[in-house]
Amino acid sequence: MKNVAKKSNTMDILQRYSLTASKKFGQNFLVDPNIIEKIVTSSDITKETAVIEIGPGIGALSEGLARKAGKLICYEIDERLKPVLKETLSEHENVTVIFQDFMKADLDQCVKDLSKDYKDICVVTNLPYYITSDIIMKVLKSRSSINRMIAMVQKEVALKFTSDEKSPMSVMIDYVGNISYVMTVSKNVFMPAPHVDSAVIRINKERNLEESFIEVVEGAFKQKRKTILNNMKALFDHPQDVLDACHIDAKKRAQELTLEDYCALAQERKRV
Repeated sequence: MKNVAKKSNTMDILQRYSLTASKKFGQNFLVDPNIIEKIVTSSDITKETAVIEIGPGIGALSEGLARKAGKLICYEIDERLKPVLKETLSEHENVTVIFQDFMKADLDQCVKDLSKDYKDICVVTNLPYYITSDIIMKVLKSRSSINRMIAMVQKEVALKFTSDEKSPMSVMIDYVGNISYVMTVSKNVFMPAPHVDSAVIRINKERNLEESFIEVVEGAFKQKRKTILNNMKALFDHPQDVLDACHIDAKKRAQELTLEDYCALAQERKRV
């Protein structure tokens, strides 16, 4: 089927399969082909690219990705959509749909398999709001060769992620590469319409996170109102000595530390 994202086509599919958007899975179906095209274009996909899509829904974005990509792997948690995706993606032989919760999937093994044939691997997704951070964090922490992630998220979340406000995620993004705000997406291009607008973000991943870096960052922000000295007590037997060695003021809080500070602490953590 062509042009799933056309509103009349989406309505037809939902009616024929007696489907309604699942609140449990945070479903909102995108019904604007122009937005689909912009997301695909911003993803820089070619036939040399393998794409992992999380939450294909009825296949609106999948359709656009499949046309451009060499291979498309879709993870879908809602098994009601099996017959729908079989229909909507039937003409694309380069698509594999896996009906599984992405949070339980072995992402590193999936990428390892794709890497045998593709050097360029990216994740593209229209994320349900309730699990946005968990999914992005899973991709960030992956030890595999994912080059970038393009995600549709709540606009407020996108603005937070791309601001100067420090959080565990922002520090990890700074370490692996960079993030950019691609575009705003009106709530009116979804069925049913969510309460707020969305936005597309792009995270470029140039290197993988090290376990010691993850431990230090998550430890620093565990109780972000506490000083870095207090938060490092769980990771180091002599945290004051470690902070002195890293030239970090023990009275500072997690959001006041620089990326270089976290890298220095991660090096010290490796020695433990």
